[in-house]
Amino acid sequence: MPASSFPGQLAAAWRAAPFSMFMATVGGVGHLPGGPGTYAAILTIPVIWATGSLPLWARLALVVVLSIVGCLWCDRAEKALHEPDSRKIVWDEVMGVWLALVWCEQPQWPELLVGLIAFRILDMWKPWPINPIEHRFNGGTAIMIDDLVASVMSWPFVFGVLWALGRLPWS
Repeated sequence: MPASSFPGQLAAAWRAAPFSMFMATVGGVGHLPGGPGTYAAILTIPVIWATGSLPLWARLALVVVLSIVGCLWCDRAEKALHEPDSRKIVWDEVMGVWLALVWCEQPQWPELLVGLIAFRILDMWKPWPINPIEHRFNGGTAIMIDDLVASVMSWPFVFGVLWALGRLPWS
């Protein structure tokens, strides 16, 4: 999104860190009213589906690399926005839902739906140990870490669906 599309401080943030703002806000999805994190997570589902035929090691590598790089994008966007853990930054939700569903080989709608819902509930609710872990970090790492922990906490729900469907990755 061009910086001229935004008023004042937001336009300044896009000028200061255009690529990081683009990535961290998922092309501007983070600026949408309502639930931008949920919108970004939903928009990630086709990517998860498309990469579901890759070997597990490749899916894990993608998630790890994009999460590490995402920490940098989120950190730069947070600094440009001058808003700690801004709701406009939604890359963490992208990586969160992807990690929640990384075990799903050629994912189908039941596991996609359960993974998305479980991740978003845990991400918004932030039960123990999410908050204590998040508060040990700052900047882009803090933005990303709570979503990654929520992802791992959603795995039992995803595994439950995969088990019920006879689709566990190790069976």
